[in-house]
Order: sequence, then structure tokens, then C-alpha cells
Amino acid sequence: MSGRADTLDTLVRMANQIAKFFESQGHEPGALGMADHLATFWTPRMRDDIQRHAENGGEGLLPLATAALIILQKRATPDLARALEDAGGVSVATERGSDAG
Repeated sequence: MSGRADTLDTLVRMANQIAKFFESQGHEPGALGMADHLATFWTPRMRDDIQRHAENGGEGLLPLATAALIILQKRATPDLARALEDAGGVSVATERGSDAG
């Protein structure tokens, strides 16, 4: 069981690091940006595990991370990039603004 707990602790820490990065964009674009990032770069299992954690109270998650997980749960991945651009942010999955490659 501790291996699972360690994995969850790692996911919470990673989610909070991503949330801190996106905080500078403001709440709505930041939450959308983080949701887009999770949809683009996290595996389905990572997303499922952190989503389940959020649904069970989300202990340790920053508010922006929690908001991003709510968005991620409610929106289809292609809609995230559009909503993000509408809110004034830039998707990490698009060429402009992506530092992923």
C-alpha cells in the first residue's frame, strides 16, 4: 500500500508544481492551462489516480489544481485548447507557446 501512497504523493506534488506555474495566468486561464497540460502530458492512469484523489477530498492539492481537475473531468480534450485560447491563454499542445518540442 505504501507504494500506492508514494505514487499519490508524487502526483499531488507534480500537480501542485504545475498549478504554481499556471497561477501567473490568473485563475480561469491558469486552470484551463493546467487541465490542458494534464490532458496532453499525463498518462490516463496518472489522470485517473489524481482525479480519484480530488474526488475524495483532494488533500494537499492547491486550489488551482483542484479547479483544473474539475475542468478536465467535464471537458473533452479538444475543447480545452479552445476554451484556453478564449480565456486568453495558450495551449501547451499548440505550436506557439509550446516548449515541449
